[in-house]
Amino acid sequence: MTGDQKPFVCTIEVSKTNGFTFKLQNDSGKTTQTITMDGTTLTIQVKGEKSSSTLTQTAEQVKWEVAGENDTSTTTQKCDLVEIKVKQYTVDAETVLVKSSKTSSYQATETLEVKSTKDMTVTSSAKLDVTSTQDTTLTSSAKLSMSATADASLTGNNLNLEGKLKLSGTGGTDVALSAAKVAITGSAKVDMTSPMTTVGDTLTTISGQLVKVQGSLVKLG
Repeated sequence: MTGDQKPFVCTIEVSKTNGFTFKLQNDSGKTTQTITMDGTTLTIQVKGEKSSSTLTQTAEQVKWEVAGENDTSTTTQKCDLVEIKVKQYTVDAETVLVKSSKTSSYQATETLEVKSTKDMTVTSSAKLDVTSTQDTTLTSSAKLSMSATADASLTGNNLNLEGKLKLSGTGGTDVALSAAKVAITGSAKVDMTSPMTTVGDTLTTISGQLVKVQGSLVKLG
């Protein structure tokens, strides 16, 4: 004990009705430590000027509570439940594994960020739904591949497909473009090549400063 430290004040109370209470008061450190047993509940508390920590234990549960000036965190453990209530929750580990045998849910009322500095995999053995009520962006700084073993659909009010260098589309049996108006424009050249090619229906116009029609057999009209 240093010269400026006040001696501890210790009190012990024993009662047939209220149980046992041990209190140690440190006036120099402005801290009070209390142990209470009342026959059903064991309480251990350390209380300072602005904060306190309390362990409350019964036969059914164990509860930790840390209270400060503005915030309080609690951890409650029962035989079938562990509940943590806290303003900020941090896990720092080399490996983390979380398993659930039934339905699991992760909810955030504000921004939710999932980040990995290496490969990331999201897998579902059943249906997978990704939904957004606002703009959705899927970006890759390298290659991007999307595939389906059954039908694949891409729908929007306005649909734009752009290849910075090249745009290719291939159908195993058929390729169909259908709209009230279809425009195919090339800034340099447009080629339509097939062993059998049909152009036109009710009204067909072919125009240009120079129009050339050639072939071993050419039929007009």
